[in-house]
Amino acid sequence: MIKRLKLTNFRQFKKLELNFEKDIIVLHGNNAIGKSTILEAISLITNGCSPWASSDEFIKNEQSEEEKYTRIEMDTEENTYSFFKGKTKKELKIDGQKTTPKKFFRNNASSIFNPEQIEILMISSSKRRNFLDDTIVILDYGYIDVLKAFNKVLRQRNAYLKKLSKNFYEKGIIARNDPQLNFWTNEFLSVSNTIQEKRIAFVNSLGHRDFKLEYVKSNKEISLEECVEDSKKRDIATGYTNIGPHRDDWELINGKNIKRYGSRGEKRLAIGQLIFKVQEVVKNELGSYPTLLLDDISSELDKENTSLIFGKENLEKQQTFITVINYKDIPKDILKNAQLIDLNLFK
Repeated sequence: MIKRLKLTNFRQFKKLELNFEKDIIVLHGNNAIGKSTILEAISLITNGCSPWASSDEFIKNEQSEEEKYTRIEMDTEENTYSFFKGKTKKELKIDGQKTTPKKFFRNNASSIFNPEQIEILMISSSKRRNFLDDTIVILDYGYIDVLKAFNKVLRQRNAYLKKLSKNFYEKGIIARNDPQLNFWTNEFLSVSNTIQEKRIAFVNSLGHRDFKLEYVKSNKEISLEECVEDSKKRDIATGYTNIGPHRDDWELINGKNIKRYGSRGEKRLAIGQLIFKVQEVVKNELGSYPTLLLDDISSELDKENTSLIFGKENLEKQQTFITVINYKDIPKDILKNAQLIDLNLFK
């Protein structure tokens, strides 16, 4: 359980310290007051990554370039954790002692659910892939290195494909057996197989009767090696890699294919069910439920579905942080056991 959170130079907060006394925390206040920022900080110090920022944009800008830094401190019932990020240095400490990322994130995890994730089922295949990868990182922090290696190899292969594409259009040469292309293809296949295996294993762990995910490979039923080889001519013509984990997808089946046949309300509810199913899988793997971060989801749910998502059986299993503009939008039986924090008071 998180007992205290202190932010220094994090987004709009130069200094902010909050103490938490209960398992359900409701952060309420006006728009742009910093509710989501607090959840982002918790995600960063528990998972090692921001759910929204891909770089260091969370560092408060009102500092000179040389002095720019951010610090997040978190007290749990057992330890004190400190996350520091400066211009050239990143430092992780447990109880004041420097430690490795693997040890730092081993005993903490969080999952976040916000309105954007409803779009996972509706629009964006890249967000669906990110959802799988972000959750696998919670279970296996080393997976983040696999993703970095994949992105590096994909960039290198695509950069070389662009050169071959130029030769193709200028000279009519299709260099399918180019040695450097073969090298980057083999590197690509090696890390791609690992990613697909990890994703499929995780998707299978979520299966439960009618509620399940189905992983959809871009290479369909053909082996990835064979499919990438067959696609070389197209890759050269287009100048980028057309087959692989970066093109894969998944679908949610809850009695029917929700993406294809579900109403908007059914899609909203299905995502909520998925989030809590992920909580169970993480708990079974790590031994405890990850901290649950619910960011303004009541704005996307009707009254009936809000009650289903905010049911006691869902929220009382772990410490839960809820952000909302008006706390009265939360069911009364949840508010009875919640700590209310009005962020308007911290302006």
